Amino acid sequence: METPAWLDKTKIKITLDARPILASGGHPVQRVMEECATLQPGEIYEIITPFPPMPMIEKLTALGFENCVEPADNGLFHTYFRKQ
Repeated sequence: METPAWLDKTKIKITLDARPILASGGHPVQRVMEECATLQPGEIYEIITPFPPMPMIEKLTALGFENCVEPADNGLFHTYFRKQ
């Protein structure tokens, strides 16, 4: 997968490692939605998960966020959401 031109990692404003939330049986969707709502246009939110967070991607795409999922060598996924 090619990295989109908008993915400037210096514009990441919030990073969430969701593994502890998921390991405890929780779901980070509500937190991510609330935190993404605080972003200014062009700012990026990063979430780290052990799988691509498809329901979250679908919800934020419907709200107008761009997204990109990058698999890491350690089996994790870094998903980026950019507010337009």
